[in-house]
Amino acid sequence: MNAKEAAVLLGVHYKTVLNMINDGRLTATKTDSGDWEISESDLAAREQQIHDKEFSAIYAHMAVQMIEKTHNRAVKAAREELLFAARSLVKHADHPSQFSQQAKRLQDALDAFKAAEAFTITVESIRKQAESES
Repeated sequence: MNAKEAAVLLGVHYKTVLNMINDGRLTATKTDSGDWEISESDLAAREQQIHDKEFSAIYAHMAVQMIEKTHNRAVKAAREELLFAARSLVKHADHPSQFSQQAKRLQDALDAFKAAEAFTITVESIRKQAESES
């Protein structure tokens, strides 16, 4: 198979195939006419690597989106619980037993919100790492 045919098969530019030959990523020999002849078995292996890399990049992007969406929901839910617990605390200020329960609930909500907010750094790090690998 020649370089132009290989480019079409791999879905890359003709010059990319020439670069792959020059740097050893594809095995090829020159024919008498001066064209590159590429080993079909080497080309098939290279094609699989390209598809595997594309699949990995797509999968990583989808995973990051799912993590971000789940994290955003967790932050929102923690914020809403924090506000609800604060309102309940004020509402039950005149009832010592309920006030104590609501103070505990407020503390738990605050801890959950802090944990969700702290995870933001981790989510950003995951996103940046996935972007740099793709």
